[in-house]
Amino acid sequence: MLFDKINRKFNIQTIVFSQNWKPLLIVPEPYEERYPFWQLFYVSRGTMQIVRESEIQTVKSGEVIFRPPNQTSTMIYEKNSELYLGIIDFICKDKAMEFFGTSPISLDQKERKMIGDIVKEASEFYKDCDSNNLWPELISSSLEHFLIRLYGRMQGIFSFELQWNTCHTRNNISDKVNQINLILEKRRFENITIEEIASMMHESPNAMMKYYKKEMNESVIDHFLNLKLQTAMQLISESKMNFTEISEVLGFSSVNYFSKFFKKRTGMTLTEFSKQI
Repeated sequence: MLFDKINRKFNIQTIVFSQNWKPLLIVPEPYEERYPFWQLFYVSRGTMQIVRESEIQTVKSGEVIFRPPNQTSTMIYEKNSELYLGIIDFICKDKAMEFFGTSPISLDQKERKMIGDIVKEASEFYKDCDSNNLWPELISSSLEHFLIRLYGRMQGIFSFELQWNTCHTRNNISDKVNQINLILEKRRFENITIEEIASMMHESPNAMMKYYKKEMNESVIDHFLNLKLQTAMQLISESKMNFTEISEVLGFSSVNYFSKFFKKRTGMTLTEFSKQI
């Protein structure tokens, strides 16, 4: 089993509350919040911002962000735009939660489906608090499953198996998009441009980017960078290469640029991630 590879668990004591907003057409005034429990924000469409200690973080479609207990922050929504936002408030005292950091995390398609279902089910439960007592346990278990999968993918533990499933077994993805994914997979140790990929596909860059984004819910470049990130995590976890060598292997111009790239996408420095494992 894939999850047997992870020696880490996320014990959710209880789900405090869940809300599924779709869409937010009326923009509320920004307000400061502080709660004694974890919060998970999932944006399925639109954009929102969270301000923490004067740092503004933008959460885009297909991303989640975690807010630790007792941390003050302000939520800001774009005016005149739809925002599909799911929120789950939960209690978890495991230090393992710190792994996810406080920066936005881009989800793959399977993870988006998982968290979308969890938000929907949890929201339905809190509309009817007289529901079966098994519901809170079921929701907590589903959230733990999601966190374990996200952790494994970010660690690189699932990377190659999940990439194979993504490229070869999803019936809702066209052959053209699968072919692009295979190109990106083969070139993850190099650099590649949109123009090069479009040339291989015998299509215009704009047309290719449009249908790819529609099917994958992420851009070609974002998918390519996520492949690099997964490979970097796997090399840090399993190889004896140092950060400079990994940077060179993955085609980054410098270890400094590699470090900034890693911090931006994971919320952790290379050293912090290395210490975690």
